Parts: sequence; structure tokens; C-alpha cells
Amino acid sequence: MLAILSPSKTMHEVKVQVRTSTPRFQDDAELLAATMRKFDPTGLMNIMGISDELAEINYARYQGFLKAHSYPAAYLYKGDVYRGLAIDDLDSDAVKHLNRHVRILSGLYGYLKPLDRIKPYRLEMSTKVITEYGHDLYSFWDDKLARNLENESEDGILLNIASKEYSKAVTRKDLKLRVIDVEFREKKGDSARIIPLFSKIARGMLARYIAVERINSLENIRSFNYGGYSFEEGLSASDKLVFVR
Repeated sequence: MLAILSPSKTMHEVKVQVRTSTPRFQDDAELLAATMRKFDPTGLMNIMGISDELAEINYARYQGFLKAHSYPAAYLYKGDVYRGLAIDDLDSDAVKHLNRHVRILSGLYGYLKPLDRIKPYRLEMSTKVITEYGHDLYSFWDDKLARNLENESEDGILLNIASKEYSKAVTRKDLKLRVIDVEFREKKGDSARIIPLFSKIARGMLARYIAVERINSLENIRSFNYGGYSFEEGLSASDKLVFVR
């Protein structure tokens, strides 16, 4: 079983002593980085919808991309999902299991193993970057992510704990994997609603659960109980698992 997870806009550049690997789509990432280098700060601000300050930061990142220091992906990302993952206090065996069973989707890198070494960047999957392949990153990646995930999968199961923006990059047309979507809901009264912030943290907690409990099959995912969540069979379906707290 492979699980796909979203990346994070927020990054924390601290050196970590772990063995890293080269991203599968390193050449594509460098090609995209070269495309982004053509934008000045104003161009980045417009195309990415970010502030002046963030535009300046990311302009500097892309201009210095080739010489920038690299970090293991799951340690560099520090957004809400990665608060839930809390990789800093996982033991080495848990990190190895995470690295085998989780893939992090990325606008720049396609997808990553948690221990792939990457450089600080910002490039959301929904950014409309024009390349020779089309007018956005979905066109750039096309079915490449789907085909490679098929090749990596051992049991034909893909657990989707990524956001819609990122999971959309794994094209489902003709996909030779069984995709299981995951939802996290908060119960209030008679209803159970999706609250984006809590869902992000819960996605990270599920990735942590996979690592800590050495989960490698879909059957054991239903036992997830971190953060007060429990499997809700009545809201679930054959291709969707819903957890409620």
C-alpha cells in the first residue's frame, strides 16, 4: 500500500542527519525551477498570488536554486499536515517505514519519498505555469505521476490522504490502482463536518500512524484512532474511508 500526502507551503530549514535519496523527478524539478527563474518578484506575485515579501523570498530561492542547500522533504515541510506527522520524534524504523509507504505530492518535484532531498521552494500544484506541455502544472505532470505510482505499488492500493488540489495531479483515467479516499470530520450535534484545518492535521496523523504502527495494508487503516478519531462505517464506502471525532 502506498499513501499520497500533500506538501506544505511553510518550510523549516534545519539540517538533519539522515540518509537521503534523489527525487525520482529531479530533472523535471530543475526544468520547472529554470522556468520559475524567468519571473521577477512582481511576476511571481501575480502568478502565485502571494505577497511582496513572499515574492522576494521565492525570487531569491529560484535565482539561487542550483546552489541551494538540500533537506529531506518530510523534515523541511512544516505546515499543518506536518504538525500532525511530527516526524522529529519518530524513531529510525518508523521513518524507514514512512519512506517506503508514503509519497508526498509536489508542484515542483512531482512526488517525493519523505527522505528525498529537496531545496526550499514554493510552487503550488494549482499554479498556472505555462510550459511546452500546457498552461498549468497538471498539464506538465500529465499522467507521469500516476504511471510511476503504478510501478511502485506492490498491492495495487493507493490511499489518498492528500488535498484535492494535489491528488488531482494523479490522474485517475486508466489508473491501474484502486484509489481509497480518506475524509476526516468533526461531529457537532447530529452532523459531522469537514473542517479544513483539522483535516490537514489529521492527514499528517494518519501518515504518522502508518509509520508508527508499521501499517502496510488497507485493512489496518480502519483502526486509526489518533487524535480522538475513529472509523465511521456508516459514512464510508468501498472507495472512501471516513473518520469522525
